[in-house]
Amino acid sequence: MEKVFALPNGEELVASVLGPGEGRGTTAVQHEVYSFLTRPFDPWMVPTEGGFLAEFLAGTHDPSLADTMLVGRIDGTVVGTAWHGTDRDLPEMGGYGFVFTEPEQRGKGIAQRLTELSINGFWAVGGQVSYLGTVNPVAQHIYEKHGYRHYNGLTYRALRPGTDADTFDETFFGRAGDGVIRDIRLGDIGAYTGLVMLLEPAEWIVRDYTEAMFYAPPVQASGCLRPFFNSMTRHAASPANAWKVLVNDRGRLVASANLWAPTHAPVAANATMEFQAAPAYVDRASAVIEAALEDAAANDVRAVRACGVGEARLAVLREAGFVEEVVQPGALDLGDQRVDVTVMRRDLG
Repeated sequence: MEKVFALPNGEELVASVLGPGEGRGTTAVQHEVYSFLTRPFDPWMVPTEGGFLAEFLAGTHDPSLADTMLVGRIDGTVVGTAWHGTDRDLPEMGGYGFVFTEPEQRGKGIAQRLTELSINGFWAVGGQVSYLGTVNPVAQHIYEKHGYRHYNGLTYRALRPGTDADTFDETFFGRAGDGVIRDIRLGDIGAYTGLVMLLEPAEWIVRDYTEAMFYAPPVQASGCLRPFFNSMTRHAASPANAWKVLVNDRGRLVASANLWAPTHAPVAANATMEFQAAPAYVDRASAVIEAALEDAAANDVRAVRACGVGEARLAVLREAGFVEEVVQPGALDLGDQRVDVTVMRRDLG
């Protein structure tokens, strides 16, 4: 699908909207978009993001993902891009990224038009909430015009028009059965981002130690979708990097546990684990952890460590069979204070 916009300066912006599987491949056009976004002579994204971008453009990604690539052109030349991903079967939660406008073309309203197309398309398929990350005031202004509001740290979210922002998290991530544990999939990109960025449980200061994500508050992080890409890359690279999630009876991702095991000796049998849970499913977190550890043990992981700050999070680790290994005094700098980090360990055999 293409849509033509008349820009304020009189130029025409031709926006191509490539839905799931549409216009994908390894054609010259796709290479053009990839080069435009990755900026090989002035890179701005990390290698894992570039790898997923190539996969999305080629259409070779996990079929659980329904993604839309938006490409804006003026006089046939690419001047702006945007991307949105959600779950193919349950398109309630999405992630917005790969937004870039050619520096010389900024200020013309290109990103605004692409964002408008993206979010309206998401609402049309039943979307409920979309997440993005930015600290750029100009970008924030653009996103706010189309319903995104500051949520947590660098994270912005757009809620379906008419939704009560004050009660959304409690309602959406509320209890609906004990849920089913399964492997992570690429279509979980929006759901996992939403889980990590939740305001509650606030006492779970560590959200992802390997990605340096901490709820101080607010969440301190280097990116919004980037942690998902990094963890998914590790998961796909080795079966030792187990990643299990809990999906409730409404199909919503409400807990997660994933491991990172180095591949080089002599530490290859040791892994670091991260986990999250919505407040209504904290009691199920240990079951998700156990499922991830079972996969890890089957792939020769022998010791797993996890970090915690605060008794509530450490209690979940103890329930999952972890024991205190060491306390690192003042190891975590939260800006206005330094707090102790407790390293917990579980031996798998």
